[in-house]
Amino acid sequence: MVCHRMLPLLVVAVALLPAAAVATNYTVGDEKGWNPDVDYTAWVKKHRPFYKGDWLLFEYQNGRSDVVQVDEVGYDNCDKANAISSYSKGHSYAFQLKEAKDYYFICSYGYCYKGMKLAVTAKKGSASSSSSGSGDSSSSSKSDTASSKSKSSAAASSLANPSYAALLAVAIIFLRML
Repeated sequence: MVCHRMLPLLVVAVALLPAAAVATNYTVGDEKGWNPDVDYTAWVKKHRPFYKGDWLLFEYQNGRSDVVQVDEVGYDNCDKANAISSYSKGHSYAFQLKEAKDYYFICSYGYCYKGMKLAVTAKKGSASSSSSGSGDSSSSSKSDTASSKSKSSAAASSLANPSYAALLAVAIIFLRML
């Protein structure tokens, strides 16, 4: 039958698909969260490299701290005057590293001077794939619930990859022909 001859071709085509890029969620400060008296420089060294598409989850006490994205000068000087973004609502804040670049965060409640600041470099690609993630803007996403543990794999749907979805559709149609 002609369909059975095409099966090896289909298997090879599926095997050649690139792996879906999987982002990683990081809880900043691990179980200590975004709080004073945490060595965030050591935390970055422990978890790097970070990649475009990864998420940083800041967990903090409402009214005690905030998360302010600043430039390098603001980071060095603990100065929020030219803040890129600021978040202090709820108990957590999720920020996606949407570009391959350096990111800087401080707490503007005075704890920055005691080390409550974070500098992260996001690289192109991902830990599981050399293809870069989707999206070009540097906007962030906010969350009021702590829904992930440090360095847990993000739930990235393979169907979000258009080439994978198209090949899957062809495979389904092919299998129905059998």
